[in-house]
Amino acid sequence: MRRTLFVFMLISVLLTGCNGLKKMKSNANKVRYAANPNPVETMDDKVMVKFTGQIPEKYFDKNCVMFIQPVFTWEGGNIPLEPMTLKGEKVDGDGTIINYANGGRFTYSDMFDFKPGMETGRVVLNPVGYRDVRTNEDARFADDVKRDNRGVEFGPVLISEGVNNTSSMVDIKGNISISPVNYNKTQGIVETADIYFNGGTSELDWNFAMNQKFDAQGSLQHLKRVMLEQGLPKQISITGWASPEGEESNNVGVSKNRADVATAQLNKVLDEVLTIMARRAKAKDVEYYKYEQLKKLIITTRASGEDWVHFVVMVEASEIQDKHAIINIVETQQNLVKREQMIRNMAEVYTELNDEIFPNLRRAQIALYYSEARKTDAELAKQASINPAKLSFDELMYTAYINYNYDTKLKYYKWATENHPQEWAAWNNAGAISFYLDDYDECERYLNVARDLNPHNPDVLNNTGLLCLARKDYALAKYYFEEAKRQGSNDADANVPILNLKRGNYNDAQKALKGNPCTYNLAFAQLMNEETQTAIRTLDCCLDQNKDVNYLRAVAYARLGDKVNCLKSLKASIDEDYEYKRKAAVDTEFKEYWDDEEFKLIVKLYND
Repeated sequence: MRRTLFVFMLISVLLTGCNGLKKMKSNANKVRYAANPNPVETMDDKVMVKFTGQIPEKYFDKNCVMFIQPVFTWEGGNIPLEPMTLKGEKVDGDGTIINYANGGRFTYSDMFDFKPGMETGRVVLNPVGYRDVRTNEDARFADDVKRDNRGVEFGPVLISEGVNNTSSMVDIKGNISISPVNYNKTQGIVETADIYFNGGTSELDWNFAMNQKFDAQGSLQHLKRVMLEQGLPKQISITGWASPEGEESNNVGVSKNRADVATAQLNKVLDEVLTIMARRAKAKDVEYYKYEQLKKLIITTRASGEDWVHFVVMVEASEIQDKHAIINIVETQQNLVKREQMIRNMAEVYTELNDEIFPNLRRAQIALYYSEARKTDAELAKQASINPAKLSFDELMYTAYINYNYDTKLKYYKWATENHPQEWAAWNNAGAISFYLDDYDECERYLNVARDLNPHNPDVLNNTGLLCLARKDYALAKYYFEEAKRQGSNDADANVPILNLKRGNYNDAQKALKGNPCTYNLAFAQLMNEETQTAIRTLDCCLDQNKDVNYLRAVAYARLGDKVNCLKSLKASIDEDYEYKRKAAVDTEFKEYWDDEEFKLIVKLYND
């Protein structure tokens, strides 16, 4: 009788347990899951999966266990994430206890490496429930508890669809440090005289304000006095320039005409000088004397077009607030039309340039050389391309510095390292340009040598910090930036906030970047701090309105639900870089527009 009663009671408990598990399964849809954020997002090239679960009251059986294992699936495969165990109040072992009467709340988090193609992936889970006196602490996968504990699947749950990868859009290029150039291109020049012109013209006007300001006529008379005192120089060069605005072809013609005007003025001065010299020499035939003297004199005339070199020098020496951004545009934008347009985008800055810089560049210069004249920029560039061995180290470094093509810069710096291996500056500059061109292995090779040659140089230390930053060794990057700052590097100051951006410390980064207004990274920090309108204003005032600025602006407008401006900015970005079509097509920032016909037309690939 007792045996029969015991068996009956055992069967009753088992049936009650089964009913409890079945009830949990049938009510599984009452459990609420919420990803935060949704969709999941990346941080420092890792997908961060975070979600919460809300268990309703009188749901979780006291003798049951729920095994939860999210899985990330995408076209490239699937990744089982770290499992989590929830357990009833009477179950022993590891796990989060869920109260039967009141229910409960749990939080889950895990991360894994992001790979291209994961943008359209999904985080899903299928809870497996089972009844036991103790949790299965050895289980790593759902199949383990289904096999060992007779686990029952409760049904699939979609946690998050898509991966937001906006965090990867930090500009890690930062401020590279190019070692200074020791080449003095004016060596050998004794005196110069400049004649200034109105914008777009080559008409000589001695009453023009710039000619009055710098006493252009007086400077010509000074050249006359120098030649009468020291004799004729070995060489006279005449160079015509234009300020860098307007049509380049027109500026070349204007600079040629200005050089011709200066040549005519020089000829008058030379005629006066030689006439006096002939009298002093008591020459019987004055014209023949002039002829013989002029035969010995080398006179060169050049039309140099837009004077970007002196433009950079003058901007660098000015008090213009955004001068470093202007210089960066000149050094990085090869297309002259786009370069000028980028500078025009800031009306206030352009007004300052028009008032303070451009008038000084609309000129022709006469230069007297009494010793061997330095090579012109064009001559240096030609020699470097033909046979760099004929250039001195300083000449080669200067030629690389004034060249705006980064591949050509690197070629010259590389040649300098091979032929002047003890010059640390060549190794540093080659490393800096390699970094800019995303060749981190070559960058490391060059910078290792530079540090051996000059271990405490601030330029080398700052560039090494940037390399460590790109390779995600943030502790070492911070060390090198701080060392560079101690050695006097201003570039390192601007690079430190990038560390915070990569780590997701957007508030600290934004505070540090306030001294760098109208910059991409400041706008990025503002956007990630949900200051979307402020970020748009910052992007609008960036001097370099490039593909990245336009794309980030499109993201900002998408967050505001402004379709017109979003698609306008997105199209501007794609027009500059076709690859942004692929990026935008799977970017969850534009999820609301994925089915929009205008959006689909913008991101449609040509080979679809």
